[in-house]
Amino acid sequence: MTVAIAVVLAALIGAAGPRVMRRIPEPVGPGDGKIPYTVLAEVRLVSVGLAVAAGAMAGVVAWRIEDPELVPVWVLVAGVGAWLAYIDWHTRLLPFAVVSPLYLGTLLLVGLGALLLRDPHVLVDAIVANVVVYVIFRVLHWVAGRFFGGAFGYGDVRLSGALALALGALGTSEVLVGIYAGFVLGAVLGVVLSRLRLVDPGGYAFGPYMVVGAVIGAAWGPLVYAT
Repeated sequence: MTVAIAVVLAALIGAAGPRVMRRIPEPVGPGDGKIPYTVLAEVRLVSVGLAVAAGAMAGVVAWRIEDPELVPVWVLVAGVGAWLAYIDWHTRLLPFAVVSPLYLGTLLLVGLGALLLRDPHVLVDAIVANVVVYVIFRVLHWVAGRFFGGAFGYGDVRLSGALALALGALGTSEVLVGIYAGFVLGAVLGVVLSRLRLVDPGGYAFGPYMVVGAVIGAAWGPLVYAT
């Protein structure tokens, strides 16, 4: 029952993506050929695609994790993560107007989960993971900006904090596998897709790989880490 509810709720959040996109303010600055968010919202069947993706991600995590009290966290992460993956794939931007509420919502739901579990360590571990992962991504952002022409966006840094909160509430192995999986997917699939000329080899979106990697870490982190 928990899995079914998680799938339905995450799918509803995912399906609401186009409505949200129509309300996201466009970035201020010179135009660089970026696709407007309103155009992304009008793509045929985008609501269906986002609903399916969000429902699938939430369902996998709800099926695998032990504590149903933490499932709402992943319903939110899966639903909003589907929006962000779609937006980033097409624009190479992760809008602050979406990532910031996701961060706050994830923190509140992790806190609620810790309260229901009567285990303050859940919240403490999530915050520690958030800080550590954020610092790592912040350093990577600085290095990329200094030596690689800014190939690593600050939106990825913000998103890493929210994903680390959700993963940290589950455990250390989930954090390690979830973050590492994002890098592996980004490296492997990024090279393949760039060779196929499906993405720009000089700058492709990392957000989708981060979201999928986090789902892998949440669902199979302990199993992968043990091996």
